Amino acid sequence: MSRLTLSVLVVAGALGLSSCGGGEAGPEEPSPEATAEATEEMQPPVETQEPGDTSAAEPLSVAADEYTFDGIPTSLPAGTIEIDFENVGTMGHDLVVEELGDEQVIPVTAPGESAQGAVSLEPGEYTFYCSVGDHREQGMEVDVTVS
Repeated sequence: MSRLTLSVLVVAGALGLSSCGGGEAGPEEPSPEATAEATEEMQPPVETQEPGDTSAAEPLSVAADEYTFDGIPTSLPAGTIEIDFENVGTMGHDLVVEELGDEQVIPVTAPGESAQGAVSLEPGEYTFYCSVGDHREQGMEVDVTVS
């Protein structure tokens, strides 16, 4: 007998296989319950997000130009809002929320610069504005409904 044939027979014997067809049953099939459990274990966990929890949401991208904000929607979900702010104008701009005691969410950012900030909002009405000079009076404000 060659070494290859002997190796195949040893492996087959270790696996409980018979070349003679001696009526031995093969390995048992797993029960449907065991199969379901094994499948569940292989699935990645499903992440859930509570209503109003925006901590895992994409940051809000806001561009500030001369007397306008681009990217601040008129409605937002309640929770923590992350903001990526870019000053695409030629003057400094900031982002302030009036109803939070004029909280400066984004500090004055120079032209061509970027900044990040975050604000936690409860349901209600808010005004986001730029507090630099007369920018707010020139129209650099957005009313936002948070629900």
